[in-house]
Amino acid sequence: MNPHCFRCAITLLISVVTACSSAPIRYYTLIPPDATQAAPPNAATMAIDVRAVHTPAQLNRAELMIRTGPTEITLLENERWASPVKDEIRDAARLELQHRLAKMIEFSPLKPFGKLSVTIDVQRLEAELGRYALLEASWSANLSGPSRTSSDIIVKDCAFWAYEEIRGGYAGMVEGYQRETMALADAIASALASSGSGISVPCQSSSSRSE
Repeated sequence: MNPHCFRCAITLLISVVTACSSAPIRYYTLIPPDATQAAPPNAATMAIDVRAVHTPAQLNRAELMIRTGPTEITLLENERWASPVKDEIRDAARLELQHRLAKMIEFSPLKPFGKLSVTIDVQRLEAELGRYALLEASWSANLSGPSRTSSDIIVKDCAFWAYEEIRGGYAGMVEGYQRETMALADAIASALASSGSGISVPCQSSSSRSE
């Protein structure tokens, strides 16, 4: 090989490697910008403990994943969660529940209850870029009062499924997950409110949204 051509080839290779290694890593969160705002100062408060979020083993990694075929999942090396996905779901759900229950608890049958414990079990969290985002989970909740007698305890077990048509890129995909987590918090709060009033109603089992 001509020495000049060889040097050009090496320079080109170094440029390509440098360009690849310098690609920016973007981090995503399920917590919307306004979710960390404090609850209204006059609202009654409830201790909310989202104790555990179980997720499939394939989700226990930093990289986002997208479905790229009937049997194919692609890891996105430069698109990552800001924290482990189970922590993202746990923290987002807890903040959403705080806001929802703070608004409804003052004048609702939930007022005598002081503590809420929630466990969320995620079976599926997947998306296809530019097409859909999907969240499938089950949840259980234990709502208790200060006396801890059987009459002061409400236990609820429900399944939930959310599907959203999405547009745009990776940010649009995560925004779809955000809205589905908010819908899950809505379903939990609504189920607890109906149970607290003594009304037996089916759990909100699904949410669907088209753009």
